[in-house]
Amino acid sequence: MHEKRTAFLMTAVLMLLCLPAMAPLPACAGTADADASAAQVSMTLADYLARGEETWFLTGKKEYGVQAMMVSRETRFRNELEVTDYTVTDDGTTVILKGCFGEMWAAKLPGVISTYRKPDGGALCETDFSKKDSWVDLITTPEPDAYYAMYVPLTVSVTVETAWGDVLHTNLPNAPHGEGDYLVCRAGKDGQPDLSDVWVLNGMVFPACYDTSRCPAKPGGDGTQSGECADGKAEDTEGTR
Repeated sequence: MHEKRTAFLMTAVLMLLCLPAMAPLPACAGTADADASAAQVSMTLADYLARGEETWFLTGKKEYGVQAMMVSRETRFRNELEVTDYTVTDDGTTVILKGCFGEMWAAKLPGVISTYRKPDGGALCETDFSKKDSWVDLITTPEPDAYYAMYVPLTVSVTVETAWGDVLHTNLPNAPHGEGDYLVCRAGKDGQPDLSDVWVLNGMVFPACYDTSRCPAKPGGDGTQSGECADGKAEDTEGTR
């Protein structure tokens, strides 16, 4: 009996030795995101501007298409680029806007009428939105050299308190940002950045909507100049605003 038991144990050991080595388990999908978020530096707008590592550059809004719609019932949606949830009701003044890549946000009707035009270039009026729950095609009014922008690398989260009361953050986790978001403001009457009204624009959106010809080139990892600002042209990125 003892000999049989010994033989059985030896056979079991040999079988274990012959088994193929197990591959290591893949890392959780959230691990990389968590590491990137943990490595991100958070600071206020004033602190980021004082650091002086990036500079404002003159830019202007391009002509691009969006869609707009007023709703007849409560409508909820999420803007994946802003990581923001919206709830819009039939209040007679709020408009849902949809960018050319599907991201949606809300705006007030007077602002929409002043910012956008009909595809044929004609001016908008309130009656253009009278058919509820139906998308209306619009285009922006180009504004060359009317804005300033500043790049914010992915490793930095800047908190911006806007002139209209919202608190925005650059490079929020769980959203695509291209090579990094941008701070944007209007050009003041003196031709300098108007820092009383600064907002955040997603890095996937910026090159599709704004002129990048004066954007300082960002160094690539191989020593070359990379990114949409390197040659003044937008890469194949998505988004609009």
